[in-house]
Amino acid sequence: MKLLIVDDEEHVREGVELSIEWQKYKINQILMAENGLEALELVRKHNPELIICDMSMHIMDGAEFLEKLREEGWTSKVIVLSGYQQFHYTRATLLANGVDYLLKPFKIRDLDKAIQKACDQIKQEQEVRLKERSTNFRLNEVNNLVMEKRFSRLIEEEQVSKEELITFLTAIGINPDSFYVVTFLPRNKDAIVKQYYARDEQLFNYSMKNIVKELVESLGSWYVLQHEEFIIVFISSNLLLTDVETTINKLQEAWKRTLRLSSFAGFYKMSLTANRLQLALFEEKSMILNCHIFGLMKSSRKPIAMHFFIDKERVILEAVLTKNKQYLYELVESFEMELTSYETVSLRELQHYTIEINLLLVRIYKQLNIDSFHETMPLWLSQLEEWSSKLKQIFSDLIDSINYSKLEITHVQSIAAVRNYINDHMKEEVTLAGLAEIFHFSPQYLAKKFKEEYGTTIMNYLTQLRIEKAISLLDHTELSIQEVANESGFEELNYFSKVFKKHTGSTPSGYRKKYKV
Repeated sequence: MKLLIVDDEEHVREGVELSIEWQKYKINQILMAENGLEALELVRKHNPELIICDMSMHIMDGAEFLEKLREEGWTSKVIVLSGYQQFHYTRATLLANGVDYLLKPFKIRDLDKAIQKACDQIKQEQEVRLKERSTNFRLNEVNNLVMEKRFSRLIEEEQVSKEELITFLTAIGINPDSFYVVTFLPRNKDAIVKQYYARDEQLFNYSMKNIVKELVESLGSWYVLQHEEFIIVFISSNLLLTDVETTINKLQEAWKRTLRLSSFAGFYKMSLTANRLQLALFEEKSMILNCHIFGLMKSSRKPIAMHFFIDKERVILEAVLTKNKQYLYELVESFEMELTSYETVSLRELQHYTIEINLLLVRIYKQLNIDSFHETMPLWLSQLEEWSSKLKQIFSDLIDSINYSKLEITHVQSIAAVRNYINDHMKEEVTLAGLAEIFHFSPQYLAKKFKEEYGTTIMNYLTQLRIEKAISLLDHTELSIQEVANESGFEELNYFSKVFKKHTGSTPSGYRKKYKV
């Protein structure tokens, strides 16, 4: 809290400063002025909460100074010191938010009581203002939540009328006939909220929106809302496209500088009308998906492996069953190292691995037969470090949530992992010996248990799976017979034709002629 002492006698100013234990009132800055004019400049610059002011001063006396305070709307509490008990001094004190009027010479005890009274009033008024701000903040948040739910419904529906979009845009103060929209994806938000905002995501969002307000407010009407993981900014403006792009860059830089937040941005570079909103948002998401998580795209690079986790289902399950967190952490780290070796990886490619690991997690949860834990990876994580940290946390929380005394993994659940593997790798060479090695069974045991569970041999199951795939491709695509064979896992065309005829009664070409509409 700040204090301003105003008196034309230096010894009085110093006497007031030295006679009170200011720390107990949480006053940590003391300003001084020898007349009302100097004092007014200090008020304008520092806005002190408490002013102790003499009345009889040269240049600008206390009465005029207090009148200026009232005219300019300052809310500082005032304690007046005067050698004269005159009515117009008392009146000026009362009009200027005065707390007490002490006659010189005054007792330190009386000044201390007046300061205590003033500080109590200041604290009470601060609490009232804080409560009002909190109430207004909650009301704004409720309104934002309503708008965000309304926006989500509009965007997710395939058929939305132009009138509905116009109504929504008008409700948020945006001109539906001329506006820009920008989509931002915060990249390291979770880490920042955890480290710097005591996990208070609402406070972080408030800070983020305040920066948007500071930079966008001068451009025209604007509105910011959250949708899924995205921050979407609407700007109703007749600005040049280059001005909007400059503002986008400034906003990202301000987030980075002030909040430590990095982000991807998608901007549909044209002024929009309501009926183009959904298209613009779709295109902006696509732009974000094409952003590269390590930096700019290079002209050439080695192709990224399509799978990393899905064929590790069995070993991941075994690590969970043996509570081997260290192995799971090392597996995640090896994935991180492999992806880093590619130098440039798009968010779209990282998202492919997110979907892959989520599919695997769901399968593992099903095999564990637990209802208490079903967490999966967020789809829009875009920082590899945060991605890896999140997956490690999921593995750790999964192991911690399991009641191992009640856990039973049957051979049926183990054999289900084998079937899942066959489903995912049907285009590749799959053999009984290879499956036995991957899943740590003997070939005889695996063959026996698979037939007991599914009523067919592994190779018959694989062949049927491939034939079903071939039928689907013949029905729904224009691929050549050779291409259908390759996509279904058959390397030789003649062998494919013989197996297909054995299962369907027709050759592939005959089937297509007979059944395709």
